[in-house]
Amino acid sequence: MGSIIRRRLAALDFYPLFLAAFFALVISPHTAQAHLVTSGAGPFFDGVAHFFVSLDDLLVVVALSLLSGLLGKTAARGLVLVLPLAWLVGMVLGLSLAERIEGIAWATALTLLTGGLLLSFSPELPTWGMTTVAGLIGLVHGTWNGAAMRATETSSIASLGIVTAAAVVALVLSATAVSVHQSWQRIALRVIGSWVAAFGLLALAWHFRPNV
Repeated sequence: MGSIIRRRLAALDFYPLFLAAFFALVISPHTAQAHLVTSGAGPFFDGVAHFFVSLDDLLVVVALSLLSGLLGKTAARGLVLVLPLAWLVGMVLGLSLAERIEGIAWATALTLLTGGLLLSFSPELPTWGMTTVAGLIGLVHGTWNGAAMRATETSSIASLGIVTAAAVVALVLSATAVSVHQSWQRIALRVIGSWVAAFGLLALAWHFRPNV
């Protein structure tokens, strides 16, 4: 039975490239940096909606949350505390430094690739290492969100919606991953990491594609 499960999970490795390619073609980085989602329910829910439709933001939180849960309760608690705070600090920086960071959209793709690879390999990071990675990645994504908000003159209340959505996803998924003990379940989470890494790699390649 175990060998059957492992073969089926291994077969899933063929799908990340197709899924990532699809999303990379559909979502242009220029669109991501120029617009925030308008939900019609107010700036707070605009921020919430933006987080869930921005795959680079959502997937990196998914990867980090699952990884922290696999590392244990202490790492998961650290992530839930540090990631939203770093994200909020980043948005404050992005709002004030928007003109200086227009050319670094590739940084979010790089963090997405990093988060996916970490989950895929699931190294035994110490708690301080996990929280440091989460803090740096949250800072990068928050800064880019803040710059986008500045460019579109979006209400700063939207930042609270983005941070709240990231915190909820981090809390739910890290708590779920903490309860994972079966080897096949851990393998399944690492496969998810490979999907995220594949998307990050293609998104990074998209940013550096030659202009023709």
